[in-house]
Amino acid sequence: MNEKLLALTTELIEKATDEEKETLHLLLQGFQRKQEQKNGSYIGALLHAEGEFKDNQFVLKIPNTPLIQNALDIVHGGITATMLDSAMGSVVHHLLPPEKAAVTTEIKVNYVAPGIGKELTCVASIIHHGSKTMVTEGKVFRDDGKLIAHSTASFFIIDRKQ
Repeated sequence: MNEKLLALTTELIEKATDEEKETLHLLLQGFQRKQEQKNGSYIGALLHAEGEFKDNQFVLKIPNTPLIQNALDIVHGGITATMLDSAMGSVVHHLLPPEKAAVTTEIKVNYVAPGIGKELTCVASIIHHGSKTMVTEGKVFRDDGKLIAHSTASFFIIDRKQ
């Protein structure tokens, strides 16, 4: 398997454009980041996501790179939705006791502007904190401060596997 992987990688690099080489580099950096982390997801590592919980909000930032853009050279809507789901899920998990977890049961995303610029920032907060469900709100902004997407999501609270 190692020989096949090395041969494929060599072939891809030899044929790659500069942008494709930069994108492969970003992927490999993300994979390396995941290897070095004790927790976190592959998707968070591949997106080069940085998050912080502060003042009952979760703020998630990702660089806007060719890796996350669609054929129109704007951020793919699925990436924006993933960012929203991740940030809203993170704010929920920061407010739950350690023996509890949560899963998304519903998410609604309104896209209002194209995702352009160097960086995207998502701010997530709690709208409702019940004993069985939590409802959240998330907003994604580009680096010029313009809102690109607004979302609400519901999360079902479950017992965490021991």
